Amino acid sequence: MIDILVYTDGSSRAEKAVEFGVAFQQRLKARLAFITIRKGTSAGETPPPIGEPVSFEAEKEMPEGIRILMETARRAARQGALAPAGQIRIREIPNGHLFVCRASDGSRVPFYECFGHFVDILNHKIEQNRYKLFIIAIPPPGRLKRVLARSITRRLALDLHTSLLVVRGGGPDSRYLVCADGSPSARRQFPLLKYLLPAVSRPLDLAWYKPREAGPAEVEAAEHCLALASEWLRAENKLGRIHRLGGPGRLEAILEAAGDDSVICMGASLRHDVYRRMKGSLPLQILARTKSSVLLAKLPPEADSELFQKPFKC
Repeated sequence: MIDILVYTDGSSRAEKAVEFGVAFQQRLKARLAFITIRKGTSAGETPPPIGEPVSFEAEKEMPEGIRILMETARRAARQGALAPAGQIRIREIPNGHLFVCRASDGSRVPFYECFGHFVDILNHKIEQNRYKLFIIAIPPPGRLKRVLARSITRRLALDLHTSLLVVRGGGPDSRYLVCADGSPSARRQFPLLKYLLPAVSRPLDLAWYKPREAGPAEVEAAEHCLALASEWLRAENKLGRIHRLGGPGRLEAILEAAGDDSVICMGASLRHDVYRRMKGSLPLQILARTKSSVLLAKLPPEADSELFQKPFKC
């Protein structure tokens, strides 16, 4: 079972993140939670009623963060993720508030309103509850809010303590393009994909960009990775196309192969932290350019880093 945390800010864009979270919850029996994060503190607001039953009909009377979460709960219930509920009870937690709904299978679904630094709050919740995947909808590259969107995406890619799904184009049933070049960073995505595979309705495509200067060892590692991944996906009846990409640059080749409505799957870079922050990495470049969604896998501490070098079984 996988635990998933979904970010919502009440925008229409956030609906796509909720859609992904609900699809994973229903198809994987995953445990789901939602969070909204606000700057500053709650001191400037009228506090919500603590410990008392609050009807969803009173949503408009609630502070903004609680109102956002109540609307998200309504949306998740309409999609079948939550059991019908007429009331919630809000309680205080450090740096915010919490209420709990019930999933359709009876499990608890927490809704967090938190105040503070965005990434710090997320990492605290991730470490406290061991969430394996964080889902957030961030606008694709464009003129409006481009600098802010890039800044948030970059901070999450570099500093978040769990795997990350940045939702843009595409949806839960879109094509998945898995970048598999045999590198350690590419291999680290497969433990996560093992969890998520039952939720993916279409065959997964595999892609490898062959640099012109690639030596025999690099080619062998990539082909070995493709062979193992193909064997696994074929056994699961989920193998799509295998793309051996070429051309003037790896970034452009992957962007072209993915288009604007795929889910690009990549492993987080293992390069030195200073290098990544100064020079960037391929995942950071992809996130800065693509209009597709991006699944960035980060190796959890308990995962076996050599898993993909062994016979691969789901």
